[in-house]
Amino acid sequence: MYYIGIDIGGTNIKIGLISKDWEIVKICKFPTGSDPMKTITDELDSIFKEFKVTGIGVGVAGIVDKEGNVIQAANIPSLNDYSLGKELKERYNVDVKIENDANVATIAEALFGEGRGISNFIILTLGTGIGGSLWLNGQIAKFPMEVGHMSINFQGKSCSCGGVGCLEVYASARAIKDSFIEKLENGEDSQIKEFYEGNFYKATSLDIYKAAMEGDNVCRNVLKEAGKALGAGMANLINIFAPEKIVLTGGLSQAVNIYIETAIQEAKKRVMKGLSDSVKITLSNLVDSGGVLGAVSILRNQ
Repeated sequence: MYYIGIDIGGTNIKIGLISKDWEIVKICKFPTGSDPMKTITDELDSIFKEFKVTGIGVGVAGIVDKEGNVIQAANIPSLNDYSLGKELKERYNVDVKIENDANVATIAEALFGEGRGISNFIILTLGTGIGGSLWLNGQIAKFPMEVGHMSINFQGKSCSCGGVGCLEVYASARAIKDSFIEKLENGEDSQIKEFYEGNFYKATSLDIYKAAMEGDNVCRNVLKEAGKALGAGMANLINIFAPEKIVLTGGLSQAVNIYIETAIQEAKKRVMKGLSDSVKITLSNLVDSGGVLGAVSILRNQ
C-alpha cells in the first residue's frame, strides 16, 4: 500500500511515493512551468502503472477550499479557480485531499520535524512567494494565513495578488531577483552581468546568493534588504501570536548567510520586550521532504 504526496510551489513541484510505514520510496522534483497539471499527471500515470496507490495528498501554494478547489494561487496562475481535487479523483479513482502548502508543511513539522512536542509554532515557507501557517494549541489554526500578503508598506510596491506592499514583494525569491534587476537597470554593477554576458535578466535568486557569498556588493545589499523585510514580517507575527518557535522552510531558507541572518536580527530588534527571548527562530530539517510528507499526513488524517 502506497500514498502519493505532491507539493506544488511557484518554482518547483515535488512528487513523492510514501509507504504505509512512512518510508520515502522516492521523491521527484520538476519545474512548475506553465502547465503544472501535465507535469503532475505524467508522473502520476507512471507511478500508478507500477505501484498500488490508495490516495493522493496535495499541498498547493495558494488558497484552497474544503472541496479541494484552488481559489487563488498568486504564483501559479494556471491553477487559479481550478478544481484540482475533482480532476485527480476522476482520473485516478482514489481518495484525494488538497490543502494549502504551508499548512501541509506545518503538519509535517509537527509530526516529524522542529514542531514535535511544541504546542504553538509558526512555519514560514520561503520560495517564489512566502507562505505561512500557525500550529495553535496542538493543531492547525482554523483560519487561512496568507502571510506573504501581509502588508509591511502601505504605500509600497504592487503585488500580483492585487494588494500593495505585501511581504513577498520585498522578501521572496522573486522579490530578490526583481530588486537585483532594478539595481542593475539603474547603473549598479555586478559580477553576474559578466557571467551572463550582459544579460543579467537571466539571473536567479540562487545566482544572486552565490555571488553575494563571493563578495558581490550589489547582491549582498539585495539580500540584506530582503532579509530586513522578512524580519519585519516575522516581528509582526511574533508580536501578534507569541509563538514558541518560528520554523523557516522552502528553498530560500537555505540562504542562511546574509538573508536569514539579517532577518533574524531584524526580527529580534523589532519584537516587543519580553517576547524576543521567548521565541526561537530555526530552520526546518524537512526542506526537501516536508511538503510531500505533510501532504500524505492530511490524507491519512495524522
